Amino acid sequence: MTGAPQILLAHHLKTLKLPTFLREHEKLARQCAAEGLDHVQFLARLVELELIDREGRMIERRIKAAK
Repeated sequence: MTGAPQILLAHHLKTLKLPTFLREHEKLARQCAAEGLDHVQFLARLVELELIDREGRMIERRIKAAK
């Protein structure tokens, strides 16, 4: 994806604080297309990646805070 839609999507994902979506959506879209998965399966995988990443960052913050 290039041009205005890409820029707008990146802006919206940053505003919504979805860094994993921003980082992974293009790669995952290609992978899902190659596997013949539909948009719901693509979104489910993307949401799962975001949740895993958030949980990891939450654990890191708690460990850091606990010292």
